[in-house]
Amino acid sequence: MIKKYILAVVVLISGIAFSQNKEEQREPQIRLKVESKQDRVLLRWAVDEPVAWQKANKIGFVLKRYTLIRDGKLLENPEEKNLGIFQPASEEKWKAIIETNNNAAIVAQSMFGESFEVEMGNQGELQNIINKSQEIEQRFAYALMAADLDFEVAQLAGWGYVDTDVEPDVRYVYTVKLNPKNNTKSLQIEKGSGIAELSKEWELPKPLDFIGIFKDQAVTLSWNYFMLRDTYTSYYIEKSEDGTHFTTLSNLPVMNMNDTEGRQVQGMVFVDSLAQNNKEIAYRIRGKTIFGDYGPYSEVVSGEGKKSLEISPSILDFDIDDNENITITWDFPKESESEISSFELLHSETDLQNSYQSVKKDIPVTERKIVTKSLAPSNYFKVEAIGKSQERRESFAILVQPNDITPPDTPANFRGEIDSLGVVHLDWKVNTEKDLEGYHIFRGIQKGDELVRITPQAITQNTYQDTIVLENLNSKVYYYVTATDKRKNQSKPSVILELEKPDKVRPQAPVFTGYKLEDNGNITLNWLKSYSDDVAVHQLYRKGKDQPDTQWEMIYETKKNQSDYSYTDKAVVVDKKYVYYLQAIDKSKLKSDKSQEVTLQSSRFETISVLSNMTSTVNRNKKQIELIWRSKTEDIIEIVVYRQKGNEKPTHWGTLAGNQNFLEDTSVQIGNRYTYLLKPMLKNSQVAKTEKIDVEY
Repeated sequence: MIKKYILAVVVLISGIAFSQNKEEQREPQIRLKVESKQDRVLLRWAVDEPVAWQKANKIGFVLKRYTLIRDGKLLENPEEKNLGIFQPASEEKWKAIIETNNNAAIVAQSMFGESFEVEMGNQGELQNIINKSQEIEQRFAYALMAADLDFEVAQLAGWGYVDTDVEPDVRYVYTVKLNPKNNTKSLQIEKGSGIAELSKEWELPKPLDFIGIFKDQAVTLSWNYFMLRDTYTSYYIEKSEDGTHFTTLSNLPVMNMNDTEGRQVQGMVFVDSLAQNNKEIAYRIRGKTIFGDYGPYSEVVSGEGKKSLEISPSILDFDIDDNENITITWDFPKESESEISSFELLHSETDLQNSYQSVKKDIPVTERKIVTKSLAPSNYFKVEAIGKSQERRESFAILVQPNDITPPDTPANFRGEIDSLGVVHLDWKVNTEKDLEGYHIFRGIQKGDELVRITPQAITQNTYQDTIVLENLNSKVYYYVTATDKRKNQSKPSVILELEKPDKVRPQAPVFTGYKLEDNGNITLNWLKSYSDDVAVHQLYRKGKDQPDTQWEMIYETKKNQSDYSYTDKAVVVDKKYVYYLQAIDKSKLKSDKSQEVTLQSSRFETISVLSNMTSTVNRNKKQIELIWRSKTEDIIEIVVYRQKGNEKPTHWGTLAGNQNFLEDTSVQIGNRYTYLLKPMLKNSQVAKTEKIDVEY
């Protein structure tokens, strides 16, 4: 039995990451990769979660093939073929090869070893990551890594197969899943699948964007990993001292192990040491697939190491005169002058990265002072030493500012509008100051309130888009704009814009308060108006009781603004049942919900009075009005209560349970008259009489 195998891994890059990422709260899956050749199909699979992987190795896998298309024709019944059951080979078979195959040793130790330890040849970030992982994750990760490097080892582990019983012009679908006969505990792992069709050999791609940066006795090699991550799992680096004869740096490949959940590495980096500077060295790389195929070599990169410049200039002081002439002095060791060819003076208005421009070149190496002009309201200067190998070292920056207390002009022609989506479009005339930094926008939601700045940094364009919520109570929004220069002097505010929001809030529905069946068969309906402020129209709709909803007809419309309405429907047939509802439309053409429907018959139909003995009490001690009544029926679903204070509009006070027979109103004030309207809602959709009572408090 394999007792213990200590893994010694020589790390060729600063960090490596596996293609298998941990994903939380997801069912494990078998990942199947298929590669078609001229006369065979290669398959490679793996479970993508450590615990499930360990259990699946004991259960084994079933590989099946389905023939879908032959000679361009879809088969009515796909042909199924069982390609076998796959499990890791016995320990005896592993013992026969682990002494000569390191990848086989890693996989065997991962599956059969009693313990699993990792010794790193290069101490660094990778070791810290691995040491924090659980042992099962180490087994999982290193086993799949080793199998990716050796397809024969993957087959020995039961994770790979070569299908040679294949035909041209045929399309196959392969599936791999757990062996159901051994899956006694019903381990849930999603099966893997892939499509294959024999094809002509295609040339593997060259590695992309291979470059080398040569420094002092070292070179940094990098290339694009992301674009070919599904093709190559590892790379081999070769080196040449004469540009013709190349040798591999190591038998171990360079692999990516830096991928983390939510982040995929774009490029790979490898640092090689150089025995000496000023000698040209060449490098090339090639990739290897999980099926053991090598791709073509990359382009050759070459260069030579150069001694680095280690000393930077240090700015000591500056002085600015009345004419804005600036004198800058700096320090640089006299003994290091032989390592440089000149100095340069760099300038920026912002001190942002890559914003510096050279304003004085070829400054002699013996010079330590220079005079220049103020080039902007804010001047950032650096002194840069140029090495003889064109290496550059910069000093820290200094800020030089001439005096300036004059603010920009107030922005003019400020205007704006709000579209139907709540996007505010603002624009104004461009300021012309040379030292203009930009503009700030201020916003308020109540007239007279102080406006608040909504731009964290100054904006440089003379337009701005803001987003507001349309579905709230305030109907207007307010803005002004200011200009600011690079010395942070701010202009006076522009005129304040008052912008009206597009209406997106639907009005409230009107409410039926009663009806009357006239002796002549006409039907008179009464209702309260919608109490939304912007209602423009009230509409009354009718259809026959037995008619479909497509037969609704508007029979009355009014634009009058009053507290209640009445309409007599004269176009009715005696003894026929009709259904009515109300709807309100506001000034923005928004429609309310439909009111409660009322079903009426043109004769023998009366409003039912279901509340009686309604009395009121003014309770001064509790500072409330109390109402009490009796219910004549148990068919009341609920009681909708409206309250009117003096001559104000009635408002919805609340909704009571159908079996409740009292009301206590604590929101009252002395010296007012209150009118209460109680509207019972019945189970049989019949309309009950609205009861009214006035109370002096």
